[in-house]
Amino acid sequence: MLFVKMFIFQGTGKTFYMTRYRRLHIMKKWIYFFSIPLLALGMTACSNDPSVDNHPKEQVVPPPNENATTNDDLINKEDSGNKSDDGNVADMNAKKLMDNFPYRKFDLEIVYAPDMEYDFEYEEKNAEQGQYRAELNDSVHDKKLKGVEAFQTLYTLMQDVRIDENTTKEDAIQQIFDAFQLDTNYTKFELDYTMKNGKEIEFEDVK
Repeated sequence: MLFVKMFIFQGTGKTFYMTRYRRLHIMKKWIYFFSIPLLALGMTACSNDPSVDNHPKEQVVPPPNENATTNDDLINKEDSGNKSDDGNVADMNAKKLMDNFPYRKFDLEIVYAPDMEYDFEYEEKNAEQGQYRAELNDSVHDKKLKGVEAFQTLYTLMQDVRIDENTTKEDAIQQIFDAFQLDTNYTKFELDYTMKNGKEIEFEDVK
């Protein structure tokens, strides 16, 4: 009889503990199930910092400011300075080159055909302020230069030329063709230049 009571008691105890274990297991599942959305909601609620955008897809990108000034724009504007499309230049950096250039005015025109010629013009305006006008129209090689580029090209080509008020026409023509490396089969050659001392010389040769 005692054995039977003990067996019943043990069976009842096992049933009690198993039932309690099942209840705890079910409660854990419910807690885990509800904890995930609560955690996500809590993270969203905590992000109230105005510097943090919780909706990045809704951000509006402002259009570029067309009036904004960039460093490249400043460089280009400063580089252009007072240079104009007609070949006139005011550039203090050119003063040294102008001082070394022996001519106040240099006008070279070589005609090969009615629509083919080589025309180089340079005129000093104000050496102290770096003002001059320079232009190259070369229809032989389909090339045009104005302003700084034209003057620098002329200055380079004339480095080995020694033409002054004592130079003969034949010598001047020969030096020009040697330095500029142009075809000598021209129909008209005209050179007009003014030295620093104001002496003006003109040469013309027609074939």
